[in-house]
Amino acid sequence: MQTVEVVNEFNKEILRDILFIHRNAFSPEWVYIDDEVYYRMKLRDKNSINILLNEDELRIGHLLAIPHNDVLEELKEDDTEMKEDSMSYYIETVAILPDFRGRKGFSQMLEHLIHELKMRGIHKLSLHARVLNNLSTIIQNKLRITEIRRIDKWKYHDYKEPTDYIEAVFDSSNLVRTISTAILDKQTSFV
Repeated sequence: MQTVEVVNEFNKEILRDILFIHRNAFSPEWVYIDDEVYYRMKLRDKNSINILLNEDELRIGHLLAIPHNDVLEELKEDDTEMKEDSMSYYIETVAILPDFRGRKGFSQMLEHLIHELKMRGIHKLSLHARVLNNLSTIIQNKLRITEIRRIDKWKYHDYKEPTDYIEAVFDSSNLVRTISTAILDKQTSFV
């Protein structure tokens, strides 16, 4: 049975599990160079939202969301159309171990993220979603999209595949949509 937990503080065991998830969910060139330093910092940052997906006693997935404006400096040269928005969060990364994909884990983490954002008074999120693994389609089916645009060769995918920049708003009615298992079964990796 899958469960989701929101992590609000630094813990060495959680950091170890997050590193394991990302290092095994992505190809080596997609893992942050200083991943231990980066995730340690994000676990300690009270503005970051870390959501873990568990199956039985095993942590199998991680979603990290940060304030939208925190990512602008890094991405402004790669996505010149991104604008400031202090009332939005950005999904920085999502990773699920390959053996556990296709079981609606992303949907569960997204629902918990939305709940957490609502508690903070936030009703909007943004992300750059991969196209080839259907993450963009999943987000489009799950939320009310206010902006979407395609970037054909995204730097963070080694310029080899497109990404969709998505902005979405949400309220309780957004969560009644379901996602096709067929789409989820085709996932190979996330953001």
